[in-house]
Amino acid sequence: MTPALTLEPLTGVGALREEWVELAAAAGNPFASVEWSEAWLEHASHGCRPLLLAAREPGGKVVAILPLVVVDGRYVRKVRFLGYGAANELGPVCAPGNRELGVAALRAALDETRDEWDVFLGENLPGSGWGQRLGAELVGRESSPVARGPWPSWEAYLASRSRSLRKELRQKERRLSSALRYQTVSAAEELEPALDAVFALHRARWGENASPFFAGEEPFHRAFAAAAFERGWVRLRLLELDGRPVAANYGIRFGEAEWSYQHGRDPALEGASVGSLVFAHSLREAFAEGAREFWLGPGPQSYKRRFADDDPGLETVGIGRGLRGRASILAARRRAAG
Repeated sequence: MTPALTLEPLTGVGALREEWVELAAAAGNPFASVEWSEAWLEHASHGCRPLLLAAREPGGKVVAILPLVVVDGRYVRKVRFLGYGAANELGPVCAPGNRELGVAALRAALDETRDEWDVFLGENLPGSGWGQRLGAELVGRESSPVARGPWPSWEAYLASRSRSLRKELRQKERRLSSALRYQTVSAAEELEPALDAVFALHRARWGENASPFFAGEEPFHRAFAAAAFERGWVRLRLLELDGRPVAANYGIRFGEAEWSYQHGRDPALEGASVGSLVFAHSLREAFAEGAREFWLGPGPQSYKRRFADDDPGLETVGIGRGLRGRASILAARRRAAG
């Protein structure tokens, strides 16, 4: 282990709440927040054992938190990051300037707890090079498109996009203008009905292919949204036609960035591009608020590429110990490859 750091086991998220809050804010990642972590552990952990560790410098300052869990499977025990499956981005919780300390702490934690796991699966780690940093195997890569600002105006942003996108948005919005209305949740009593609309539209669009980590985990998402709303993070925007929600975008404003988390649209209005319209409206509102980044959510979908101007990507890496552990990593690579 790096001599400058010591690891401290935590009895729970609240054990170092103040430090955790500060580190998550510095990291700029809502999926590293105390609110996300507590809601996930209560509603979506499904029996995982928390393995929470803090890394301290010699003077005692906490420079990183490692929010890990142990998943006891039938054949292997996996160490994963708290929030896996549901979070857009995971990893050690630390300030950008201390990322290497966070990586060093994670390496040390995996070494010190090696008797407790057969597989380490580090999912949705930002950027690249995690395999080399951790002595792990690359399991898969995923797109993580982002629109970077700030922009002086919406028109200035649109001017940076393709001519076809500009034309589509203007024409579609103009055609629906008489019946179209955008609504942003601003009062506590509006939150639950708006979430109802998001879940209903998501299921209507995807049917049996709806995300199990979203549609299947409503109590978790509702609990987090309630806590996030109290802190002013929720950005839930609806597009209504004749008073009926037909598209929605649910995002999280955290620091100087907005993270588009989930969306849905009425499949009967595919030709009207209501999904693109509510997405564009969310970007417009975020930039108007002064957001410097708008993260469009993991995935290579073409509509995200139309709005994005950068894609640092996400990596999933793994370490398998023993025959079963290595077989588990091989299976994970095959799943990632499709």
